[in-house]
Parts: sequence; C-alpha cells; structure tokens
Amino acid sequence: MKKKCVFRNLAAVAYTLAVTYAVGKCAICMAYLERGYKAVGGEYCLIPMVCWAAWKAINYLFDTLEDLENERNCKTGEDKKFSQMRYDR
Repeated sequence: MKKKCVFRNLAAVAYTLAVTYAVGKCAICMAYLERGYKAVGGEYCLIPMVCWAAWKAINYLFDTLEDLENERNCKTGEDKKFSQMRYDR
C-alpha cells in the first residue's frame, strides 16, 4: 500500500512539473516574441494556475483508476462469496 502511495505521489509530482515547465517555457517565449524584449508580465501568473490544474487533473485520473479497481475487486469478491454460500449448503 505504501509503495503504491509513494509511486502515485512521485508520478503526480513528475507530471505536474513536466506540464508546468513546458507551459511556462512556452508562455515566456511567446511573451518575448510579442514584446521583443525580456520583461516580467502576466505570463508568470499562468504558471501557478497551470501547476494547480495539472495537479488536480493527474490526481483526478488516479482517483478514478483506484475507484475502478475497487469496483472490479468488489464485484469479484461478491461472486466468490455467493459461490461459497451455494457450496456450503
């Protein structure tokens, strides 16, 4: 269980950093091309928003996958219990 949690968190952090870095790099380059000089502007406000959105998206994906796995395990567990009840009679 702990290995799964550690892997999930490492994967979420890696995904979030990769997406944030790519979007931040692109936004800063686009702002430079538009202005023609280096400056600090609204593109830096985009970086925390992208980080938050990427973190929420990957954790939503992981939660959904865990729910599907739990449902699958629950259904197979119910079938086993039912079959055991039939044979116990």
